[in-house]
Amino acid sequence: MRASRHNLHIDKQPKGAKNYNISSLKVLFLLPSKTDPPFTLGEKLTPKTDKPHLGFAKIILVACSLGLLVGMATHMPIVGAGVAILSAVMLLALNRRKTRSDNLLLNFDRQGFMKHLRLADKTALFDGNNIYHFGIKNGIGTTALWALVNTLRSEGYRIVCFFDANIYFTLRENSELKDPRERFSVLVLKEIFDLKPDEIYVVPSGHQADAFIVETLSVLPISFVVTNDRFRDYEGAHGFLAKDTQWRKGVEIKQGELRLFQHKFKRRLKV
Repeated sequence: MRASRHNLHIDKQPKGAKNYNISSLKVLFLLPSKTDPPFTLGEKLTPKTDKPHLGFAKIILVACSLGLLVGMATHMPIVGAGVAILSAVMLLALNRRKTRSDNLLLNFDRQGFMKHLRLADKTALFDGNNIYHFGIKNGIGTTALWALVNTLRSEGYRIVCFFDANIYFTLRENSELKDPRERFSVLVLKEIFDLKPDEIYVVPSGHQADAFIVETLSVLPISFVVTNDRFRDYEGAHGFLAKDTQWRKGVEIKQGELRLFQHKFKRRLKV
């Protein structure tokens, strides 16, 4: 809990008194120190507030107290009970709204792992649909994506693979599903591309994965994206896309090897 600030007034330092510097005074009087820098993506994207949030028990206590007062004042217990219920619902909704982030990366993260990404980790983002289409075009299907994912993971990179919502239909159209009637879920992507559940981010229908990828690039300091897309539509809002090229690792097949531009694998990827 943050201590309250003390107002100090010293007219004259007594003879022989210890000479405290500013740092000592901060410790002595428990003055607030500078806020620690964010450690995870969730800490970075979630706005901090000094206003404490009401706990569930406190909300129920406040609502019941209000209902009791209204019931006593009107001599109608039913009215008091109604006020208590309505107050509880409104306070719970308001409290939840205060604690929720407005960032699309966190709000649409169905797997719930994005907020735990550490800013100091080197992270390889994947444009899943783009790399899958690259594999189809070059006759290697799903091999391109799963081979790149496994190789970069083995080199110590944290993997985050973004997919458009239509990825399931694309897989079905290309006969990648064992059963055409199979229910669409992240488990399908996990099995086909050898991904872990906390490496898969499927964006909602009506949204493009490109926007989520660019946003992630802009907030993760040690990251790049594996894609053959240049995201030119986003250069206006994100100037780094045009000024720098290190953020993108394009994919090619050369001399029977799967390669990335501006990145040399520790071992060759034969396809």
